[in-house]
Amino acid sequence: MITIGRIPKKLHGFFRPVKKQVSEHVYDYFWSFVLAMCLSHGSTIDKLVKLLRNSPHRTNHGEFLWRSNWGESAVMQQIALDLLCSLLHKKDRNLFFIIDDTQTLKRAKKMDAVGKLFHHASGKYGTGHTIVKVCLYYRGVTIPWASLLYVKQEHARKLKLEFWKLTQLAGQAIRQAVLPDHFKITVLFDAFYLCPEVVNACKERNWRYISVGAPNRCFKVKSQSYKLGKYGRNVLNNSGQWCNVAGLRKTKTYRLAERIGRLNKLGEVKIVFSRRRGDKKHIALVTDDLRASMEKIVADYLKRWAIEMLIKDEKQHLGLGDYRVLRYQAVVRHLHLVDCAYACLTHLGVQAQRAQGHTKKNRVLRLEPISKLKESLCQMVWQDNIKDVVKYSHEKPVIRRLEKLLAA
Repeated sequence: MITIGRIPKKLHGFFRPVKKQVSEHVYDYFWSFVLAMCLSHGSTIDKLVKLLRNSPHRTNHGEFLWRSNWGESAVMQQIALDLLCSLLHKKDRNLFFIIDDTQTLKRAKKMDAVGKLFHHASGKYGTGHTIVKVCLYYRGVTIPWASLLYVKQEHARKLKLEFWKLTQLAGQAIRQAVLPDHFKITVLFDAFYLCPEVVNACKERNWRYISVGAPNRCFKVKSQSYKLGKYGRNVLNNSGQWCNVAGLRKTKTYRLAERIGRLNKLGEVKIVFSRRRGDKKHIALVTDDLRASMEKIVADYLKRWAIEMLIKDEKQHLGLGDYRVLRYQAVVRHLHLVDCAYACLTHLGVQAQRAQGHTKKNRVLRLEPISKLKESLCQMVWQDNIKDVVKYSHEKPVIRRLEKLLAA
């Protein structure tokens, strides 16, 4: 079984900024947690501790999650900024700030902030947590930015926390984000977040936004009011144009049409009606960038799929919903540590691209899937384990023979 005893050399640069922000005691727990999450097939404390060499008892790790003194949000955002700066390309100033939410089902009744919810994936009611996820997307690379745990009003009162709605959490994330001035930022979100709270936050930061408009929303064009769903279908049939639009991976053909009008409480907007070739349904994309072309608006919004892939990878490969802790602070820190683990694997992928010279040549990078990056990190830790055995063993010829057999 592979065990983690130290940080691999290729990851020293990733953890170095964190070392300056936290105490030495916190730092030791932090890097060991992040590496264990990168390698483990589940992120419960029991499974993570088994991967750590000479580790203290699991209760110490539980104490680290809720009692230690460090700012998980500041650490995560510093990691994200370092990763973003390492990808900086002078000719590409377009940065996407993407917002979405996800749910984790929990059977524990005494866990803080657990409440009744409708689980969209299963279509059933259950108990669990709702999490607002925020990520950055730049040059084809997805960078986690924040994980905000939604707490219902009755639970917030018990935990002595200020109550925030989901839309307020999204607006707060936009207002508090500190990003380099070099970038031209576009915020992407779905129809649920198309509301004055989020839109006004974008306007305060002078950031553009693109969102889907619900079919039942009223859209005013020249003093006449229409429902987006019916109006969009008619506009596409009468004046739509077929255009090729590049997505995250492939270029596909869409029938597009645009109109400028007003949405209630949101002011003047441009709406691009879009229907993919072969589909019957269409969507209405709402933006405050009145000068942008139809193709650019659709191409930009397709990048929102990056956060869906982020959530999927964190749940399947990094144990986003595997926490079994009772306290609110421990849950929040688990979510941020999972984000840090994703960023750690992304750092490895970027290093591999840089070694091949792609980071300077290519405007869009194609990193390996998270599952492949986990295997690469596993090989690094395995080689470190072998070197330790060879270094401290007196039977070096036997160890070298075993090393060759294992490599074969």
